[in-house]
Amino acid sequence: MTALATRSFVSARKDARRLTPTRAKNRVAPIIAAIDGSPAGWNASDAAVRLAVELSAPLTFVYVRRGPAGFLGTPVFDRRLTRKMAEARRVIDHALRGAARAGVEAEGEILEGSPPKRIVEFARDRSARLIVIGSRRRWLRRSVSCAIVRASRRPVLVARRD
Repeated sequence: MTALATRSFVSARKDARRLTPTRAKNRVAPIIAAIDGSPAGWNASDAAVRLAVELSAPLTFVYVRRGPAGFLGTPVFDRRLTRKMAEARRVIDHALRGAARAGVEAEGEILEGSPPKRIVEFARDRSARLIVIGSRRRWLRRSVSCAIVRASRRPVLVARRD
């Protein structure tokens, strides 16, 4: 008789779990802030923190780095990679401290590859509410912010410094 009672109790718990909403449905879509340690990146970070406070949304800082050239050899590659990763961690940590001071739930991610492509992919994978990026006003090189605006299907806020 106790075995039957145990089975029905376990079955009832499983049914209750099925009826309760999952965490993914209750989760608020994050704001993605692309930062790179430049003044434009800090503008994006500040704007993203202000938006996260107003919208009560979590924030994810993304630093995208291009890998060092592999043709230089292992020792040079390793030194440059170590230096670039340390710089990325420093920038992410600084942004996370700013978010913590404002009381915003935040996390940081370091990605590798083409910045526009990786930022748009990351925002799509995380079902982001919007993307915040800084503007550098490039003259000869292509603008990362323009490429993201063109490629993204999510809203993009370009934070400009006046």
